[in-house]
Amino acid sequence: MRTLVMLAVAFVLATGAFWATMLTVPPQSVARGQIVPAVHIPLVRETMDPDRYDADGGDVF
Repeated sequence: MRTLVMLAVAFVLATGAFWATMLTVPPQSVARGQIVPAVHIPLVRETMDPDRYDADGGDVF
């Protein structure tokens, strides 16, 4: 029983330390927004690649 209580106390202390850190010093993102150009890829059904696997007519890989 004592082991279970000590495990619970350790969990509560770790959770409290985590949230105290997140609330006082939140992590800063270093990601930057990048503009990704839209690419137009025409899907032409008449030109079928003979090497392309096609399980049924609707699958396009």
